[in-house]
Amino acid sequence: MERSGLDRRLADAVERVGHGLRALSQRTAREHGLTPLQQQVVLALTAQPEVRREVSALAAEFDVTKATTSDAVSALERKGLITRTPGQDGRRRLLALTAEGAEVARALEPWDEPLLRALDGVPEADRATTLHTLLRVIAGLQRSGVVSVARTCVSCRFFRRDAHPDPVAPHHCGLLDAPLPLAELRVDCLEHEPATT
Repeated sequence: MERSGLDRRLADAVERVGHGLRALSQRTAREHGLTPLQQQVVLALTAQPEVRREVSALAAEFDVTKATTSDAVSALERKGLITRTPGQDGRRRLLALTAEGAEVARALEPWDEPLLRALDGVPEADRATTLHTLLRVIAGLQRSGVVSVARTCVSCRFFRRDAHPDPVAPHHCGLLDAPLPLAELRVDCLEHEPATT
């Protein structure tokens, strides 16, 4: 299929942003004696609910193998940043930050601040439209198997596209039974249920 010049430029722009984010991640991880994956694990453990605080869930989240994630977790254990505890079933091993790990997580939290500062100069309506567009791309990548985990509004069974005439809040959440403003679309929703189509 022939691609338009705009499509190729958009793909190139997303790749450039990804390159910049990888560089930022590597820089902040290195400053704390971590690899980028170890940094991701530490940051994920500050935000993920308990059901996602195990090696297999994090591996799926980061699109890496369970063995690779397990190696990163073992290294973080040796550094005294995380612990593993038995889950309620006695088999699953839940991950948690130690006090030192929580301190490192707080120091890592602003790792993406340069990106956020760059967004400051973009009008809110443009940011909302960009968020909406990127979430649709992520959902498409998930459908094609490129992205394994995507708990976005647009990939949820409760999402009703273009249900309202308001261009600021055109979509609807069937779970909340409320209009969804573009600026409030979720990248990672705890109530997400995958759409069947």
